[in-house]
Amino acid sequence: RRGEDGSIQGFQLWVNLPAAQKMSQPRYQEVTAGSIPCIEDQGAAVRVVAGEYGGVKGPVKDIAAQPVYMDVTLQPGAEFSLPVPASDFAIAYVFEGEAVFGGGDSQPGEFIQAVKMLVFGEGDQINVETGPGAPVRFMLMVGEPFREPIFPYGPFVMNTQAEIQQALADLRNGTFVQ
Repeated sequence: RRGEDGSIQGFQLWVNLPAAQKMSQPRYQEVTAGSIPCIEDQGAAVRVVAGEYGGVKGPVKDIAAQPVYMDVTLQPGAEFSLPVPASDFAIAYVFEGEAVFGGGDSQPGEFIQAVKMLVFGEGDQINVETGPGAPVRFMLMVGEPFREPIFPYGPFVMNTQAEIQQALADLRNGTFVQ
């Protein structure tokens, strides 16, 4: 979306691939604000970019990790919860406002202010609650990890240093993913 000063605001979702798919043809899915469905309920607005929430599917599809990726806005005094398989990895990027973030009934919530990245521990549910005076907006990303080694270098994420060296050589030779 375009801000009041004319700047464009947006996020990119880069998803790692399992080792067997690393050298597949790159693919880009452009998603405009108007194509993202929004579910509004009791002070919560959830824009589903990828995955499914409340029976609504996001426009980003066919990703190996099958992530849930959503933009959540909570008004003051609102709550949000999302069941999460215990094996999945979940993070929230809080970029506006503040809220209490926690998981399940047995885990106490943690107060988080923008701008912060929150990594959730193991659990079966994510809970978010705003106070009476401040809204919050955050990106929530959930996905099942591949449980493979990773070796990042610049824009590349491979599984070994040798694969990174090969990718760089292919890039130099003009043969990288043709």
